[in-house]
Order: sequence, then C-alpha cells, then structure tokens
Amino acid sequence: MKATKIGPSTAYEYCSERLSAFGGLLGLVKFMDVVQFKEIFDYFYKAPSRTPEFGHYKMAYGIIILLFIGFSRIWHFQYIRIDPMLCCIFNVVRLPYVTTYWRYMDSLGINQGKSLLDVMSALRERVWQLCEINHSSIHIDMDTTVETI
Repeated sequence: MKATKIGPSTAYEYCSERLSAFGGLLGLVKFMDVVQFKEIFDYFYKAPSRTPEFGHYKMAYGIIILLFIGFSRIWHFQYIRIDPMLCCIFNVVRLPYVTTYWRYMDSLGINQGKSLLDVMSALRERVWQLCEINHSSIHIDMDTTVETI
C-alpha cells in the first residue's frame, strides 16, 4: 500500500472547535485516580483559613497540572483558562482568574508546607504499594562529590 502524501489537491476544511495541545494530561488524570490522590490530599492537607470557591483540592490540582504542562508561573493560567480539556477535567466552563490562584498561594503558610510534605510522603508510599515495592529502608546517597563507578 502506498503512503498518502499531502499536496496542492489534498482536500481541507477549517475547524471551528478549539484544539488542546495538552494530550498528556489524560494520563496524569488517570494516574491521580489510580493512586487516589484526592483521598490522600483530603486526609493530609491542612487547609488555610481562606477557602476558595474552587476548593482547596482543585486549587492544588490546578497548580500541579500547570506544572505538568510545563508552565512555571501562576500567571500562565491566563493562557489555559478556557482550554476545553482542562475545563472538562475540572468540570467548569472556565478556570478561575489568575489572581484567584495568586491569592490562594499567598494564603498558604508553614502549616500547609508541612501538610504538603505529608501528602507527598503518602503519595510516594501509595505508588510504592501499587508497584509492590516493599523495602524496610532505603539508602539514598545525596553526596554530589561521589563519582559513580
């Protein structure tokens, strides 16, 4: 069978729907479901006094997704605020304004830092359980001066 080539006579149409470049997100969403991230987050996270309308879990989850996509600043939410895939993941028409995320991050304190460490620890433990890794202790060599042989 001969491969189809695109040329001047190739038929084309315009697409009126918005297309998302974040296809890898579906794998992240599935992973978060498999490891039961929401249950871990709800159990270990100590919420700040300010409760956003979007909820603490969705605010943290949104920031995780932003980092997963490759954006490193909260301001980048403006670029993905109405992305159909993200809005479907969060079951909203549009994500909150960027300033909502800024205010949420500003409300976090030392208690949330400790609870996020607890969330990460429980998440690692859950992943190790799912991968059937059962070590009683693990030694990690963090000395950067050691040459690997």
